Amino acid sequence: MLLPMAHREAPASIGQRLLWFLEHYRPDTASLNCPVVCKLHGPLDVTELQVALGRLTRRHEALRTTLVRRGRELVQHIHDDLPPPFEVVPLAAEPDRLDAVVAEAVERELHTPVDVGRHPLRVTLWRLGPDEHMLCLNMHHLVSDAWSCGIVLQDLIRFLDAGPDGDPGLPPVQWQYPDFARWQHEQLTTGALKVHQDYWIRQLRGMKLVELPPAVPATDGGRPTGIEVATIDAGVFNRLKAVARGERTTPFAVMLSLYYLLLAQRTGQTDISVASLFANRSVKGVQTTVGFFANMVVLRNQVDPDVPFVEVVRRVRGTVIDGFLHEGIPYQMLPLNLQNTSGRVDDVVFQMLLTPPPGTKVQARGVEFELYTPDSLGSRFGLELGLIPQHSGACQAMLFYTTDRFQPAWAEEFLADYLTLARAAAARPTEPLSLTRV
Repeated sequence: MLLPMAHREAPASIGQRLLWFLEHYRPDTASLNCPVVCKLHGPLDVTELQVALGRLTRRHEALRTTLVRRGRELVQHIHDDLPPPFEVVPLAAEPDRLDAVVAEAVERELHTPVDVGRHPLRVTLWRLGPDEHMLCLNMHHLVSDAWSCGIVLQDLIRFLDAGPDGDPGLPPVQWQYPDFARWQHEQLTTGALKVHQDYWIRQLRGMKLVELPPAVPATDGGRPTGIEVATIDAGVFNRLKAVARGERTTPFAVMLSLYYLLLAQRTGQTDISVASLFANRSVKGVQTTVGFFANMVVLRNQVDPDVPFVEVVRRVRGTVIDGFLHEGIPYQMLPLNLQNTSGRVDDVVFQMLLTPPPGTKVQARGVEFELYTPDSLGSRFGLELGLIPQHSGACQAMLFYTTDRFQPAWAEEFLADYLTLARAAAARPTEPLSLTRV
């Protein structure tokens, strides 16, 4: 039923309600921004870009959905038309300073919260020269996730390339995000999700959080999140992917196995639980839908550093498969009985991004879109290892950490140890791995 002011209502999804609740307990609400940033090379028609953005928001209801609180409930307002704020900002600097000026401008934008009660999407276009621009599509996490970012960029490029009145050749969106939210509520009220809840309650009963040794906090007064970056070279990564093929699993499971081993050797624990965001798009019809689908699941594994690495991978493979089969329930909905409560379940996180890597280039109407990774990229979690496969065949490893707990030197050593284990696993996958051995 349509409501006044040209919008209709839908219940918030489970994930939206959980994230909304958590937002009120996190001081940095800008950490819930979900941006897509691109360098644009070529003769851009700004008017045509705005038309393409309008067609994009009409295609995806999530991009014209605001969220409001009604009593104790969170409600989605899906607007018939809600053009996003669009600002064109000229930037000028000496050639040797331009990159720094651009990075500062992007960082300011990414650290400005998106007010999802007014607009879920904010667009900024920085003009760097006649044929050089930087574009930021800054979405609130309540209406987007990593998978959705890929859809948004792909569809925007298709609309721009087709021209203002052209057919982009995109298939219809089968389910809009409010459709998924309603379906999810039906599943919850009818008890269809109970099988997943029962699995996770059994799997996580008596779970103990990872107890990383305390470190002296950083004292530089910098950002609350620090980052260390390293590269797993193509030869090593290719051999690790071969291990994955040999064990009939994915690189995700192999690289997670290395993380388990490092955490076990750093803590002395053998019962290791690592949180990870799963796409949660197993329902038919949502693969091309923009929205907040991702669920945080907890992957618990018994880690034995004394068995061959391929045996660790086999055990992790089963854990990951079960996680995918039951990804529809986020851990926050579970009555967890933790053996220790010294931290949070999502203090230790592993991610492996399969979206196009930074530097990916796509053309539309003579304009080249190049994905850009801001230096100010951060994390909402205590310790997060993120891996991004590159076009070159290498794999970028990014370790995010909270500076109120860890020093940069500790994080640098931790990431270096991860790369050491990766090289050892690639060279000798049928042998046990430990830092003392390698």
